[in-house]
Amino acid sequence: MPIFSKKRLIAHELDAEISNSLVRLLASEAERLGVTPPPLSSSDFEPPARLRYAPMQRLLTQEDERFLWCQGVPGAALKIRREHRRLYREFLANLRRDIRQARRLQGLAMASAGKWDVWSLLGQVVLSESSLLYLGWLGWKHSAGISLAARDVRECLDFLLPAPRFPVAAT
Repeated sequence: MPIFSKKRLIAHELDAEISNSLVRLLASEAERLGVTPPPLSSSDFEPPARLRYAPMQRLLTQEDERFLWCQGVPGAALKIRREHRRLYREFLANLRRDIRQARRLQGLAMASAGKWDVWSLLGQVVLSESSLLYLGWLGWKHSAGISLAARDVRECLDFLLPAPRFPVAAT
């Protein structure tokens, strides 16, 4: 099957699930290349990555600001907007650090097992860094006052942080 028709088939299946075109493109490329993002490990003392980064989508909504503007407190609305931007940037920096650490650990695991796959690692780097860049772009759009859907952040996070896979014990 030619690459283009396979890509079109995958994109058609993802249309129903993902509404954002860039995230859909990244997901279809990951599917076509057979690349999955490295799982972010979490210890017993910290919540899973999906829960840790869930507030990012709430920080880019303008509901709190609009509420404060409607209540006649524009100073508080501007203050909460600045606070949301700061928190979003911190979340993004932490997510970037966690994703890069997971990729490094996966590379070390591949090297120690002797199953080094450069193309898989390169695909993960390109796709995850593109997603992180897109999340940063969404933050800049919010800073400029452009309203955006929290769905865009959620879809990008769903792509970056896949559902947890349960380890299968070898017998």
